[in-house]
Amino acid sequence: MKVLYFDGSSAVNILEGTMDTQDLVAWSEMKPEWVDNEEQRIKDLCKWGQKYDVNGFVRMEMNFEIMICNFTSHMEVVSFLNLESIRIGTDAPNLPEDPNTFWRHAFELVHSASWRENYPGETRITLDFSGLVSFYDTALVPSLVPRRVGLDRWDHRVGGISLEDIERVQDRLAQALARPPSATSGIDWKTVLRVVVDRYASRLEFIQHLLNLTLDDGSIFDHAQQIQRQLRTVVLPYTVFATLPPNITVAANATNLWAAPVFRECATSHAASIASRGTTLTPSERLLLQAVRETTHEICRVATKMWASGMNFGVDALYPAQQRPEVEHIHTLMGEWKEDVTQLISWLDWSVWVKCRPACGFEEMCYLPTWPFGFFPTTFKSNGTVLPYGQTQTKGNGKDHNPSASDGGSHTVF
Repeated sequence: MKVLYFDGSSAVNILEGTMDTQDLVAWSEMKPEWVDNEEQRIKDLCKWGQKYDVNGFVRMEMNFEIMICNFTSHMEVVSFLNLESIRIGTDAPNLPEDPNTFWRHAFELVHSASWRENYPGETRITLDFSGLVSFYDTALVPSLVPRRVGLDRWDHRVGGISLEDIERVQDRLAQALARPPSATSGIDWKTVLRVVVDRYASRLEFIQHLLNLTLDDGSIFDHAQQIQRQLRTVVLPYTVFATLPPNITVAANATNLWAAPVFRECATSHAASIASRGTTLTPSERLLLQAVRETTHEICRVATKMWASGMNFGVDALYPAQQRPEVEHIHTLMGEWKEDVTQLISWLDWSVWVKCRPACGFEEMCYLPTWPFGFFPTTFKSNGTVLPYGQTQTKGNGKDHNPSASDGGSHTVF
């Protein structure tokens, strides 16, 4: 079955942008007034997808779902069964009802959704990375670049995209759907991308943890050596022995130029063999290659800089300095390290770091806020104006009134 996957919380009917990409595919424009018009959306999406033999669309709400265009095509009936219900508000008086059923059902819904929060996610759908179309592609969608400046990733929107960029996205998507599988490189991009995350995510997180600990002057040297060991481990697979400085001197202003070969090897090794394929890559694959290159370049730049600074300051146990560095110098080094790793983790912004801290016990479950729990559903006035849930229209002053703590109002999420 050939399906098109909309990334993100694309089955969430709210006005914060979750429907934007589907609107552009179905209607070539965003229609916030149709945010809840799922029937028209699937009809128009399926009509659009007919020319590309698209059988359905995959989206995510609490769990993943698939919207199927034709149940008589690519489908097989397995069974018809009359199954037990969860008995919420049942009309059958002879059936007992547990007053806690709703909340237990809600918990199990969240529980089942948590199965796919981490890698590899939903495994029943096989993504074709060679057909990826991204609104983060600055060459494809340049109009959105200035609209993301200063915003957290959570606040990025497709809203404000230019008409020219919409046309380019639609053309790129059409090319990806019409291209035969034999026209791709065959590279396992999912694994390529995951190798980078697996190699660096836990180590960077641990280094940041070590740098956030409070230390006294008596233990700071040993602690700096522990962090240096972690940094050495990160760059070890790329450390060309001939580049190591022959003599280590403690100097706060020492240059790191001697470590440049280590940085180059680290920054290029992940993608070197892929880059040699050149023209056999699709536009989507070239975008993925660029992402790998830029990501590893920044990781390796920061990691090599931190490791080389530790060498220059004399805190590497394998290459000890002639004299132990002063405590003041170590504090300076640790401050620089902390700033470097904090900025790197913020720039990477990997989802693997979005989790509950500390981790949950056996009788606990980590819940990352996901619609509809913790979000306000959308309502509409009769004239088509959008109102957030909890907002009411009052008479007299003609203004919308939103109950809040300041005026004695309250709102229950569930």
